[in-house]
Amino acid sequence: MFWVGLSAVAFSDDEERLPLSPFTRSGALIAEIEKSSPKDLIFYKTNLVKCLPLKKDKIRYPLQHEMEKCYPNLELEIKELRPSTVFLLGKQVASFVFEKLGGEDVVFSETFRYKGLTVNGVMYVPVHHPSYILVYKRMHIDKYRRGIQSFFKSKVKAKKSLQAA
Repeated sequence: MFWVGLSAVAFSDDEERLPLSPFTRSGALIAEIEKSSPKDLIFYKTNLVKCLPLKKDKIRYPLQHEMEKCYPNLELEIKELRPSTVFLLGKQVASFVFEKLGGEDVVFSETFRYKGLTVNGVMYVPVHHPSYILVYKRMHIDKYRRGIQSFFKSKVKAKKSLQAA
């Protein structure tokens, strides 16, 4: 299972530098979701844009050409690590990747029942960004967790069905 965020975040020298680190608020919510997942799932965290985009020492959203330039890196990660599911965190990441994959416009479910697009055996699932949930939908954190965890359960069920056959 892949988690794909937008870009790197600022950190100090003593902080963990991994994408979606559990020491960030978004990363902590993702870690919480992972803890309650089936134990045989493996998770990988990455960002669409690998660098920290700055403008006059302030963090900014990546520009279209920066996402274009970094997209081959994400494609390579997916090709090499072969995830079954890629969670695209937030509208900007999901819209960009879906456009690249030839998918339709991204619409986020207000009921947190997420649907994916399967391309070359990989399911790409646009989900709300954890920071959006933490800021604007805090009362729905449990629904958000359950919406994502339903994918975990379906993957494990499918894997067991294949092994039994």
